[in-house]
Amino acid sequence: METGKKILTATVIALFTLLYSCNKSSTKTTASCDGTSSTYNSNMKTILDANCTASGCHPAYSSYQGIKSILENGQFTSHVLTSQDMPRNATLSSDQLNKIQCWAAAGYPEK
Repeated sequence: METGKKILTATVIALFTLLYSCNKSSTKTTASCDGTSSTYNSNMKTILDANCTASGCHPAYSSYQGIKSILENGQFTSHVLTSQDMPRNATLSSDQLNKIQCWAAAGYPEK
């Protein structure tokens, strides 16, 4: 095999390995509001700080104003509750997802 083909083959293998190693498990938790009264200040800030802000991925989420636009455009719900592809390098517990679901059901209140 010529050198160019070897390099191409190695690159393709590395790319597939990288892509598939970063995927989360396809098992999703069905979140349901358990009656928790969730607000950004009461318990969401703690969850967001631990899973989104501390990792350096979304520093703006350290304030309600910083996360407000993504709440309003539906991306937060889409990524966190529906596809559950966030946080990228962690998995939220059922309890955390349920609290987030309650927060979403209440319209994402700050206080």
